[in-house]
Amino acid sequence: MKNSDFEITDKIVRIPFLKRFFDILLSAILILPILPITLIIFIVYKSEGLIKPASRGPLFYTETRVSQGRPFKFRKFRIFKQAVLDEVLKNDGFIHTKPLENKQDNLTYTGGFLKKFYLDELPQIFSVFWGEMSFVGPRPWNLVDYKDEIERGVYRKKVIKAGITGLVQVSKGFHKNDLLLDNQYIKFCRHNPNWKILLFDFKILGKSIIVLLKGQGL
Repeated sequence: MKNSDFEITDKIVRIPFLKRFFDILLSAILILPILPITLIIFIVYKSEGLIKPASRGPLFYTETRVSQGRPFKFRKFRIFKQAVLDEVLKNDGFIHTKPLENKQDNLTYTGGFLKKFYLDELPQIFSVFWGEMSFVGPRPWNLVDYKDEIERGVYRKKVIKAGITGLVQVSKGFHKNDLLLDNQYIKFCRHNPNWKILLFDFKILGKSIIVLLKGQGL
């Protein structure tokens, strides 16, 4: 692996006009169908809570994450049992959700279904519309992991807006170097014109849809 494969500069990557325009247009279109889907998920969650008290809790999971170096309120549909979240927060002081996802007992029944088909990420469409995120980019990280990378001179979460999906998510199963993939996308955005970046985003979104239809999550 070449050193040039990694971005070591903390220079901000400006979001091209076409990319931002596409983010606004697509998110605005998707918000309308998201509203009734949210209502359905709310009803299903309430129904599950009547049968399984351990599944009761708020509809949304919210935490502070970072996008292009800026903290913002990151929202997902809650997929974990509230008691699990409370216990981790009590013991560690913050919640790192990825390890929790690997244990089925941590998830509600509805949450397991939402996670499989990536539906828990739907509230992030609003973050794209508001300009906090983009459809394509490195995933947003919590403050603890973000600060840890910055201290090590890794700037992938600082220089470009976070995305709902990206090269990492569509490469699961055959590429394990997340840092390399994120930095490849950053380099592409640095050195290519607007239209090429938009076409690259289309390609990544197309692959993401295939992953979702297979129920592989992202």
